[in-house]
Amino acid sequence: MSTHILDRLGLRRAAEADALTAGTKTFVPVHLGTHDVTVGSVLDALRADPALLPPRTGHLGNWEDIAAGRSGPMDFNTAICGGGHGYPLIYGFTRTEADTEGGDEAYQPGSLIERGKRHVLPLHTWDGTRFVRRDRGKPLFCPLVQAEADGQLVPLVELHWQRMLDLPGYRFRQWAAVLTERAALVTDMLTLLLEQAAAQGRNQAFAELISQAVRLDGEVGRCDLRPDGSGYVLDGHRYPSARALAEAVMLTVRALVEPADFFARMRDLPPVLPVMSLQLTNVLFALLDAHHPDAPAGPPERPFITHLHWGARAMAGCPPRRGGYLSRRSTVRSLRAITDPLARHFDEAAPVAFVLLPAQAFMLCPPSTAPADAEVMAQLFAAVRAAGPDAAYDTTLTWLDSHRDRLSPYLRGRFRSGSGVPADGTPRDAAAPVEPEGFRELTFRQACGVVAGFEEVLG
Repeated sequence: MSTHILDRLGLRRAAEADALTAGTKTFVPVHLGTHDVTVGSVLDALRADPALLPPRTGHLGNWEDIAAGRSGPMDFNTAICGGGHGYPLIYGFTRTEADTEGGDEAYQPGSLIERGKRHVLPLHTWDGTRFVRRDRGKPLFCPLVQAEADGQLVPLVELHWQRMLDLPGYRFRQWAAVLTERAALVTDMLTLLLEQAAAQGRNQAFAELISQAVRLDGEVGRCDLRPDGSGYVLDGHRYPSARALAEAVMLTVRALVEPADFFARMRDLPPVLPVMSLQLTNVLFALLDAHHPDAPAGPPERPFITHLHWGARAMAGCPPRRGGYLSRRSTVRSLRAITDPLARHFDEAAPVAFVLLPAQAFMLCPPSTAPADAEVMAQLFAAVRAAGPDAAYDTTLTWLDSHRDRLSPYLRGRFRSGSGVPADGTPRDAAAPVEPEGFRELTFRQACGVVAGFEEVLG
């Protein structure tokens, strides 16, 4: 049981533990970026519980330079996953980078990047009879893409996955595998949720479960899903029942863990497939015990589940400048709407305290290749701690006015908006993240305030 960590970190009230225990609430987010809990106390608590290891949900793509500590703005992954504070749980429902918006520009799964050099992969998708070469005009849904490598077509997912598994010291796990290992339960859960969404007659209820549809040519987008008698129509294709639709959702999930089998069945697949929403994905992270990656499947924690999760820019953001999507009121309403019926109907489910750990705090740890940065950052941390818990953002803005040029271009470049794994061709030495003096004494609220200040000035 990991609920004890709430007591250790003084977060029991923030998690509304009494309401979760009573079942009057079934999902409560706790964003550490808004709390005065020190970085060191969290890392110590994780080290004290060997079974507890929060996932860091990275994306399918280029991890080689991340593992080498030379990935610029993505180095927080190095600090967390390489440092043993979490493990990389790989989310694969992303899209290749393209000439138009919507692709994953951070991990660039449509290319291979190593030592800062990018090799653009030839990409192929199904045209109804065979796989054909695609241009870069539109982002493509990674699970349905094959790449040309060494004169052969290989699933894009498999190409990246094999490269990732070759990286020493990183215990990668596919998010999809967490679901497929308990596929029967997930299918039952989704069937119930779809049936209840149809009974509600609320369009948003479907969007909370299935947010997009993908065609077999890899093009993906928002979808029209509506009940039709006992069945469901998704972008013009009718699924005969809620269970049939739920099973179709699992097809795209299985495509991530069994890509060769998926592509061998292309001629037999429906023309349009449903894609599981981020809201449902986040609930399943907790219900399927992703924070205990080595534990066998079993009954959930009681009286409620305490799920710890390293979230980055989109999920956690960096308060006070931006808070991330998970803690928005609209998102929390959706997450509760999903968790409520699951906690009532399934013995394998329980209410959830979702403790969000802002991964971007580790952007403040410079690389070992720039030792002077650690000394300069230590001076900033001392000023932030002296200024009090509410003043980190303003203190950082003032400090950067006169001290930013003392920091290396590499560290400053981490905070440019829209940047990902560097692919500018610049060779960089491998490095390890260095925790400056005073880093662990910062609260997560202060650390987020500092990062937000850097983003404001340097972004």
